[in-house]
Amino acid sequence: MRVQHKSVALVALISSVALAGDFMDTRVTFALANSNVLVKPGETTPSEPGTGFGASRQNTQFYDNFNTRFTGFETLSTVGLYKRSPSFFDGFDAEAALNILFNDLASGAITVFDNSSYIKLNYKPSGWGSKEEVALTAFPVSSDRFRLGYAWKVSWGGDTAFTYNQGAGTSSTGRPAAVPGLKLQVSRDRWYAFLGMKTGLLLNNLLNVQERQYGFLGGGGFDILANRLRIELNGGFFQRGIAPSLAQQGVEAPINAGGGSAQLSFFSDTILPSIDLRLYRNDPDIANRFFVPESYPGGFSYQLSLEGSALVQTLIDPDRYASTKRQPAGALALQARFKWDFWRFYFIGLVRTLSFIQFDVPGFPPYFDYAAGSTVRPEIWGAIGGDKYWPRIHLTTGLVGGVQMPAYVTAPRFDFGGQNPPPGLTGPRTVVVRDVNLVSILPPDVPIIPIMSIKVTFKMDISDYFAFIGEAFYNRDANRTTFRDSTQSINVQVFEKENQLGFNLVLQARF
Repeated sequence: MRVQHKSVALVALISSVALAGDFMDTRVTFALANSNVLVKPGETTPSEPGTGFGASRQNTQFYDNFNTRFTGFETLSTVGLYKRSPSFFDGFDAEAALNILFNDLASGAITVFDNSSYIKLNYKPSGWGSKEEVALTAFPVSSDRFRLGYAWKVSWGGDTAFTYNQGAGTSSTGRPAAVPGLKLQVSRDRWYAFLGMKTGLLLNNLLNVQERQYGFLGGGGFDILANRLRIELNGGFFQRGIAPSLAQQGVEAPINAGGGSAQLSFFSDTILPSIDLRLYRNDPDIANRFFVPESYPGGFSYQLSLEGSALVQTLIDPDRYASTKRQPAGALALQARFKWDFWRFYFIGLVRTLSFIQFDVPGFPPYFDYAAGSTVRPEIWGAIGGDKYWPRIHLTTGLVGGVQMPAYVTAPRFDFGGQNPPPGLTGPRTVVVRDVNLVSILPPDVPIIPIMSIKVTFKMDISDYFAFIGEAFYNRDANRTTFRDSTQSINVQVFEKENQLGFNLVLQARF
């Protein structure tokens, strides 16, 4: 849903009717940035236009934003209208929240999305504690924040569980279409369990009509040591319609996906889920916000977590006519975070198979498994960093660095050049995949070189709500290519410069 002039009026209206229990959680960002000062426009893909106002995902590194979908450069606002009231029946109460996300785009347009608004019915049996309940939560528009997995980077089962590619599965803005859902959860002092269901609409290419698809979710967790050691498990199964290319041949081939995730956590204080997975509700007992500043209560604290996922989905077998096969996918993530007085240190490690990266597309190329003879390697990276807060001058300085071996596939044949591919897109090739559909195409005999990255950061808090943020980063990446016209006006493939030097200077208000 894209709105321009009407969005501003809607924000004003919501602000005017909001009561004491409602909130607007806002971040306004102004950036001066350049992702690579060593190149000119047109020398990279995507092109770096030069130093100027505005920044995007191109200005982030592979270790950034591990627990959020956002880059940090957006101007956006979460608007919440919330109501909770006791029921006419003993032990019951009801609540509801209208959560709307406003995202101000570089074009000047404002996109408006439902941010998992919900209706919730709670039941507390006699003798249960203050945080214990049986809850039924309905997501009438989008259940994207009702997901499987734990860290955002390796979570799955959101709205994109019903695929990026089906025509009916994507909104006019390019964002995956919203998917309603329902969740039933039992929460006790040391354990919880839930069951859930989602339904999406996808195009049946045989009948040329939309068809209802279903997803089923379940999981739970248990504190092995109260408020110290926790184990959690969840999993799901999703229908993803039928394979479009086989449907054009009159073959109905269902695409289904499923699997499970598990996490073991060891912590000295309460571990919060990824910020994008929380239900932002303004209940006085739970004040979850996007942009709460970091707190430093003093002393030593830690949070350690190890997470793994094993998934599988049905895709087209490229080596057998009109048939399908199962493709496995997996991910492993390790996070270690420590805080000592005004110091913070952290390590993040990640392994993702290429099939996991492309799981929601689904497949690479879409709806196809890898051809026989392909060499497929996972993404592997690790990053370590730390920072210190200087309270007298309200300054935080930090340093982070990492090494990444990107995921890639070397195939005996190349199927991405269309019916009349240029010379650089024919024959066997190696495709480097940095994230979903973010690729570089290399010749097959060129080795993949690890990517090295280091970044220096600072943040000066001008007030409780205003900050000046700076980042300078250096990357060495020998795995990027682009296409340029030769002297014979032929589009040829060339390697980009290995060295990347960039910066981000940001003024940011949070309220």
